[in-house]
Amino acid sequence: MRILKKYWFLIILGLFSFFLFSFKIQSSSSFEGDLGRDLFEIGKISYGNFTLLGPKGSFGGIYTAPYHYYLFLIPFLFSGRQLGGVLFFNAILFSLSLVFFSFHVSKKFGRLAGFLSGLVVMLLPFFIFSARNPGNGFTPVLFFLVFLTIIYFYDLNKFNQLKILLLGLLLGIIISTLFVYVIILVPILLFLYFLLKNKKMFFLFLIGVFLAFSPLILFEFKNHFIMLKNTFVDKSYLSFVNNTNLPNGVKLNKNIFINTFDLIKKMQPYLGINIYLAIFFLLGSLVWVKRYKERLLILITGISFVILTLVLRFQYSAHYLLPFLTIFSFCLLTMIVNNKYKIFILITLIILLVFSFPGSYYANAQRNYSLIKNRVEKTLAKLPVSKSNKFNVILKRSDNAPTPAGNEYRFFFLINGYEPQSDFLYKDSEKLFVFSEESVIDFKNFDTWEMSEFDYSKVKKISHFSSDRKMTIYLLEK
Repeated sequence: MRILKKYWFLIILGLFSFFLFSFKIQSSSSFEGDLGRDLFEIGKISYGNFTLLGPKGSFGGIYTAPYHYYLFLIPFLFSGRQLGGVLFFNAILFSLSLVFFSFHVSKKFGRLAGFLSGLVVMLLPFFIFSARNPGNGFTPVLFFLVFLTIIYFYDLNKFNQLKILLLGLLLGIIISTLFVYVIILVPILLFLYFLLKNKKMFFLFLIGVFLAFSPLILFEFKNHFIMLKNTFVDKSYLSFVNNTNLPNGVKLNKNIFINTFDLIKKMQPYLGINIYLAIFFLLGSLVWVKRYKERLLILITGISFVILTLVLRFQYSAHYLLPFLTIFSFCLLTMIVNNKYKIFILITLIILLVFSFPGSYYANAQRNYSLIKNRVEKTLAKLPVSKSNKFNVILKRSDNAPTPAGNEYRFFFLINGYEPQSDFLYKDSEKLFVFSEESVIDFKNFDTWEMSEFDYSKVKKISHFSSDRKMTIYLLEK
């Protein structure tokens, strides 16, 4: 009870942040792409189809670990296999990570500094967006914030072997869930190596990191190292280097100097504050900050940015920025709370972030959960398919987004008792549902890998109907 009286503001911060992260979350969530894929995979796991693999990564043929599937499995089941359970659970976790960070700032720098620091993190656009978008691209942000809080606010030399091992496991889970976190691996390892007096503990930390990759290693042993062979023997990694693995993939400048300014420009809307001023503040902090730990934190943040500029010369996606934005924001806030003018600076940041608040994150989604659900239910009512049929799904979007498998539609077939075949088995399918945002399709000239595998020349019957103004659904039967 005494703790509640002392840290009552953390309850307010947690409740207010949850409201901010969850407000209009169901109507504004686009149920498509990665979210559709994840919910489909979680749905399969909920029916007993367990997996060692998460989504395929961008680098070659290597898949990520499936930790976020299992993380969201329980709220998914408790909500009756609804998207809402996953959305709200993700928002809760982000609020808890925020409270965890604010609590530790409060203990060291005072309750007002802790509360204001928490408000700053809560208002960072990238943090709001991540809290409202569960998945392997965004959920690791909260765990990385927790990880950074632990390694900065705790004396790691007082950790026993189990704690160090678990800390390494946490970092390994973060990296194996989204490989772009590899940009912070070397900087973090340097930070821990210089802080840990007992170097045996450092190697124990490395073992923890390694253990997080166990699902992928087990899969490789069971399947004769197929991912490594595909990536390095068949050289599929070149599709990442040459930026050919994603349709309309963005490629930044290979000139590191130019790429630096390109990246800074792309970070600006996700940070919400002037990034150049933040950089100058951190550089100035090297002069007046006296403690070794703070200087080391600034150093590894700078190294992370250098690695980021090197890696993102090949391929760019907005969520690739999240590991650096998280460590940069954390470093900035820790330097601010170490400054004697911390309260003034934090209040200024909060005002700036309020004026740059990303209201667009709350707009109604064009392709929302209810819309996709309604389309599939109408399809099952109007087009003949039995649970014993071997059928598959193709999605043809008007914007040519690279999501032909239509996992968001597969999900609703699944929870209605109709499990589609794998998107690698179009050749074996007897029926094919084509969800098209274009009213008319010339199937003879519909030249995609999925359609070629299904083999249109074997089609004997085509049925179709329009579920709404923007969707025509075809059933092709061999």
